[in-house]
Amino acid sequence: MKKALEAIAAAAILASASQALATPSTVFWTPATTYTQPFLVPHVTYDTYFAELGSYPIDTGLTMGVIPSDVVQGEVGFDLFYPGKGKSALYLNGKLTLVEDKLFSGQPGLSVGMMLIGFEKDVTDYNMLHATLGKGFSFGTLAVGGYYGLNDKLFVNAAGEKEQAGFLASYITPDVPVGLKGLDHVNFFGDVQTGSNVFGAWGIGVGLYFTPAIDLLTGPIFFNEPSLQPGGVSWMWTVQLDVDIDFGKPPPPPK
Repeated sequence: MKKALEAIAAAAILASASQALATPSTVFWTPATTYTQPFLVPHVTYDTYFAELGSYPIDTGLTMGVIPSDVVQGEVGFDLFYPGKGKSALYLNGKLTLVEDKLFSGQPGLSVGMMLIGFEKDVTDYNMLHATLGKGFSFGTLAVGGYYGLNDKLFVNAAGEKEQAGFLASYITPDVPVGLKGLDHVNFFGDVQTGSNVFGAWGIGVGLYFTPAIDLLTGPIFFNEPSLQPGGVSWMWTVQLDVDIDFGKPPPPPK
């Protein structure tokens, strides 16, 4: 969560003609979270989305915190979608966050960012702005926000009409300790992105944390406009593997 205002660099999606998605720090389907990757801690992701009649390319990506501050944090990253081709497989993202409770007690966190930064004009350059307010409570974490797609040729509905803006929201339960040798804890979550464009969808899932730094998220994603999805599917199953790699100094050995 930290270092320099170079906050436009990385995240993702590719899927023939009119499909998309992207992965800076996200909940499940959406960027409706104020969580920001810690400073100089790389986050590696391997995401799959599939159904019987259609699927997205496999997403492999990396996001890392770039601002060494406890008050304002930032992350940048990239994603590669394969099968893909050349520069159409690459997307960038970046985000800045005002951390929760740092200005005054009860202050929500605030994140603003950009994702789906592609490099083929009117093909992959979705360039989606997003902003989120989030707050942790004893019953879980709530977040609300909105998004706006800068490319009005790609943010369209099934009739080809502009559909550039919408609402974001998410809920994550508190961690449920498990304490098994191979399973540290679990949590449950749901998020939604409104709009009749390719990104409009909602999902629910479970997070299985093998360690605090390695998790597997899985569950269904339901699309608002199936005709814009691969194979015209109304939903897909997703499996998302996430690994944080902390290169900080190890703790001293016990005496």
